[in-house]
Amino acid sequence: MVKFKKGREGKVKDKRKMVWLILVLAFFVRISYLFFLKDTVFYDPYIMDKHDQKTFILWAEQILKHPFYVDGNVFYMAPFYPYFLALLYFITGGNLFGIYIIQILFDVFLCYLIYLLGKMLVDEWVGVLSCFFYAFYKTFVVYSISILSDSIISFLYFAFVTCLYIALKKTNLKWWTITGILLGFSALAKPTISIFLPFLLIGLILYPEKNIIPLKISTFKQKFLVFFILVFISGLTILPVTIRNWYVGKVFIPICSNGPINWRIGNSADSIGLFYYPKGPLLSPFSIAFWRLFIKKMNLFFVSYEWPQNMNVYLMDRLIPSLKFAFIRFGFLVPTGLFGLILFFKDFKKNFLFISFTLSNVLWVVLFFITDRYRLPAVCCFSISSSYLILWCLKEIFRNKRILRPFILILLTSIFAYMFNYAPNELLPEESKKIFGYLSSKGITKDLEAKEINKAFKKAKDFLRILPDDPKSNFLMAVVYYEMEYKDTAILYLQKALEINPEFKLAEEFLKDIINKK
Repeated sequence: MVKFKKGREGKVKDKRKMVWLILVLAFFVRISYLFFLKDTVFYDPYIMDKHDQKTFILWAEQILKHPFYVDGNVFYMAPFYPYFLALLYFITGGNLFGIYIIQILFDVFLCYLIYLLGKMLVDEWVGVLSCFFYAFYKTFVVYSISILSDSIISFLYFAFVTCLYIALKKTNLKWWTITGILLGFSALAKPTISIFLPFLLIGLILYPEKNIIPLKISTFKQKFLVFFILVFISGLTILPVTIRNWYVGKVFIPICSNGPINWRIGNSADSIGLFYYPKGPLLSPFSIAFWRLFIKKMNLFFVSYEWPQNMNVYLMDRLIPSLKFAFIRFGFLVPTGLFGLILFFKDFKKNFLFISFTLSNVLWVVLFFITDRYRLPAVCCFSISSSYLILWCLKEIFRNKRILRPFILILLTSIFAYMFNYAPNELLPEESKKIFGYLSSKGITKDLEAKEINKAFKKAKDFLRILPDDPKSNFLMAVVYYEMEYKDTAILYLQKALEINPEFKLAEEFLKDIINKK
């Protein structure tokens, strides 16, 4: 008996060592990404005109000047991340590298939360594998080290649902209070979590535990009381923002005002289901056209291609070599996760909260419009159900010697993955190339003005590598070489720029100037 106990404890310790190893590797994958990112145009949010990155960093600076009043307008976007960013800005003195490091730590902690929830829902091995999938999922790495809110949204959403399950086990008011606060923070980061509230009430009622708070009242009353506590505490958490919006705008906006605009982007007559500003009339939810578009967006959600907005994962993959280590893809994780979700129906009452939370994170994206970063909270959930499917199939086949059920699930998963394994002919659409060219021009010019020639050289090389037939990439490479006093090389690149565009006057004048000086 003693030997058995020691052997079991040893196995538990081994699993925990694996978790720590995964967390360390997750940290180093992200640090290596940051090391390369600092030499690209995507490191500096200040040059990113018309991007959310610049909006957020300037917003954070305004918050530091006037924490309550800010810019005097009702919050357009959800304010949690800008305030969080302002705190990081204050801690680091505005050092971007320091801000990114702290965001990495939060992302690694999210990796641990996924392990914890997987362990509570199924077992420790599911937690370990879920943690591994998150650690090496490429899109998570890209967005965790950017001045964008999506990594923090995923963190808060998952912190909320993890604490929800902890509170159900601990059955004390302290954990329910923490869960309510996290629900409020989640709403302040992305108000669409409100879609989950009806499912939260149903899930609490269905949950098989009889006593979930230390009060001597009926089970039914306990569960309604807990739901009220969560809504009340989350409401108190949101209230300062609501009061602030009323004070500056004399209008009742609980969190932010961009909901109707995002709804119009995704639900107008000429909406394409992706981020695109439409001009047509808004579709009614009671119309057939609305539900046709809904089905189209549902299809786009499960497509393996990472739909870009503000960032393009495929471009980052070409710019940053260390991203090759982040090898987990949407096209693997989500199909296995979707069919793995079926296994949670075996204990439906206990798992309803997780099942509905996962589907809610699909639903809110589909109701608006599809981008790769909006899908991230759902992918967090699918990492757990994917791990469950894989480990359950292995157990059924090799331990229980059962083939049929695992075979059916693997077959259905494979068919689904094949059907939705779709990408455009060009992973880098023209819009992404155009944006990259614009940012490269701004970044190189900024570095040259600051006399940071090495930085300008690295950015110019990237610009030329991604867009070799762009006259401006050749022109800027020539300018950098000229500043480095390699005039002959500068001439070659100017000649190439003029070959591509003979009417490129700036290149023509610069070439004449260099030749005359020689």
